Amino acid sequence: MIPQHAHCQVCGKAVKYGEAFCSEKCKKEYEEWMRKRRRMQLFLYAMIALIIIVYMLMIFSRSS
Repeated sequence: MIPQHAHCQVCGKAVKYGEAFCSEKCKKEYEEWMRKRRRMQLFLYAMIALIIIVYMLMIFSRSS
């Protein structure tokens, strides 16, 4: 029977059950990826907000 285990979230290697990463290198890679992902999400939210603001300004400037 295969012992209970999990897999590294970065490289997929088998790790002890309850652990997320096989090494400190994989943990750092994951943290860097998450930072980039958060930065990209904030950028996308800012762009959506900017588009909405420009659209609202266009609507209000026409009605005057």
